[in-house]
Amino acid sequence: MGAASITLPHRLSEKLSEKYLDDASELLKKEDLVQASEKFWGATALTIKMVAAKRGLKLEEHGSLWAFVNVLSIKSGDKDIIRFFNTANALHRNFYENEMPKEAVEVSAEDIEKLIEKLRRIS
Repeated sequence: MGAASITLPHRLSEKLSEKYLDDASELLKKEDLVQASEKFWGATALTIKMVAAKRGLKLEEHGSLWAFVNVLSIKSGDKDIIRFFNTANALHRNFYENEMPKEAVEVSAEDIEKLIEKLRRIS
């Protein structure tokens, strides 16, 4: 299991998500696109799991993240939640494939920051 599979208390999960975001930004500045991509993914996954945990849910599989994001998007009427989570998945894939140019990772990072902000507001 990866770090995103760990169940953590809400506040600790939020702090770890913030750390991953900070780490990702630093890695992006250093042009370590692969590691930056995975840190952005990790920050996203942890934030989603934190929102779910506040609702008494435990998300353990990648598919459960998608299902929960879909529900959040429908209930909030905000389709950007799905769009931005799709971006997070592209970054996760980039960790394995190393196919995204720097500009693509930079634009994706902006979407991840917006997504995490939205998720924290609706939690």
